[in-house]
Amino acid sequence: MKKYILRFILPIAIITGAVSVAVTQSGMYRKIGQSQRLFNQVYNQIFSTYLHELDPEAFTKASIQGITQNLDPYTVFMVEDEQHQINLLSKGKYGGVGIQLGYRNKTMSVVAPMDGGPAKKAGILSGDVILKVDEEDVKKMTFNEAASKIRGKKGTEVQLTIKRYGEDEPIIFKLVRSNIKVSDVTYSGMLSPSTGYIRLNRFSRNSPNEMHRAFQELLDNNSKEIIIDLRDNPGGLLSSAVSILDMIIKKDSPLVSTKGRTKDSNRSFYSRRKPLIPEDIKIAVLINQGSASASEIVAGAVQDLDRGIVLGQKSYGKGLVQSQYQIDDKRSIKVTTARYYIPSGRFIQKRDYIDDKYILNKTEEDSIFTTMSGREVLGNGGITPDSSITPELMASLSSQYWRRGYFYSFAQQNKHLYPSFSDVKNDHIIMDKFYDFIKEQDDDILLPGEKELGTIKEKIAVLDSMNAEAKQALETLSDFYAQQEDHSLASESNDIRQVIVLEFAGLIDGPEGRIKQALKDDKIVKVAIDMLSDRLVYESSLNPSEIKL
Repeated sequence: MKKYILRFILPIAIITGAVSVAVTQSGMYRKIGQSQRLFNQVYNQIFSTYLHELDPEAFTKASIQGITQNLDPYTVFMVEDEQHQINLLSKGKYGGVGIQLGYRNKTMSVVAPMDGGPAKKAGILSGDVILKVDEEDVKKMTFNEAASKIRGKKGTEVQLTIKRYGEDEPIIFKLVRSNIKVSDVTYSGMLSPSTGYIRLNRFSRNSPNEMHRAFQELLDNNSKEIIIDLRDNPGGLLSSAVSILDMIIKKDSPLVSTKGRTKDSNRSFYSRRKPLIPEDIKIAVLINQGSASASEIVAGAVQDLDRGIVLGQKSYGKGLVQSQYQIDDKRSIKVTTARYYIPSGRFIQKRDYIDDKYILNKTEEDSIFTTMSGREVLGNGGITPDSSITPELMASLSSQYWRRGYFYSFAQQNKHLYPSFSDVKNDHIIMDKFYDFIKEQDDDILLPGEKELGTIKEKIAVLDSMNAEAKQALETLSDFYAQQEDHSLASESNDIRQVIVLEFAGLIDGPEGRIKQALKDDKIVKVAIDMLSDRLVYESSLNPSEIKL
């Protein structure tokens, strides 16, 4: 009898549950329909009665952006010219002339022409200042507007008017755009007889193949330790992160999982093959506050699976997955569709990414997790390094020179005087040249408190300009600041020279040359080499008994 009752009750329970779900979904669809009708009514009323005739396209774009702004920062509406970065990640190439652009000191300049691109073939050089695109003055455009005008379909023509220091007249280049493949690995090589290094600056379609080649070259050079530098890498394609992890993580290990509302959003990724990098090769991953998304997947998986050590600063904290949906030929919307979780179960997105009042299904997240070996790691928004290393900040005077673009401008204007980078390093009077350059600039360099001193002088002049004691006190303070500036120049001279040489390295030998020069004085890289070369230090960093959070 009981069995019969159970057989009878079970189907009823299933039917009741299904009806309940259907009713719930029906209620939700009804609410959505009511909301859409309300939106349409308000929209139509505005267009039919508002004082001014509105541009439908511009107003609709602003309205959609108003909707997405209430969600997380990564759900965005994009029109054709805003999709460049997405296309760059998904295709690994774009139509253009092959130049890396920079915007410093209110000018657009060539950071470096790319090998094989139309710009380099035509003779455009690092440091060239772009004055016009076709016949339009660059100063009348934003940086993004000018960059988008330089890009275009393969086979089309663009004219660039260039100012080059050492030349009296502007130079005009007529370039035919081609497909430009972008390199994601900006530098790889041996930093010591046993330590290899790879700098990856994005995760695009090309990244796995480039990383495979870089890894193989390091192994061919008998690398015993490998540093993977993901600092300031904003991320990119999830699939590229998984493919790169597949090269360093033991087969069948969990790498990352995604969880969302739809079936397609719920996926788990595992390493699928024997790794390219043998298990006895020690690994260090470098991160900082600019390391996000796919960078955090790689760093987090390496940390959670105890495959290597993570050094630097706490990462950005982006644990949300976006999917792009095409609306028409020119417009698309990028929507956050899932969260990603690294092997320990950590969800590393910064909290409060959306106002809770819009959410029906709130979830609570744990804050402490453990790695495969039992080390405690934090799920507090971002990846917390195994060893936190704070980079040294520029001193006051150097910082102001940097913000004003003096280092780059000086190198840009004097690059033509040096046939090679070694000539720059061997120039014993380069600092004197730089100080002369500084004296020619119109901007006043103010030390901390000096601006306030100027304000006090003005106020005292209004109150009593003839007060001898006040004037004497102010003159004493002015003399102090003059002496302090001379003192700062002397005390910061080594740092100033280091940055000047760095800028010349980039202009003469390109981005790779700049990175090679920067690595020589990189505090975090030096710590990584020391930890990797000492087996006891490296192994103790992966030992749960030695880790203190």
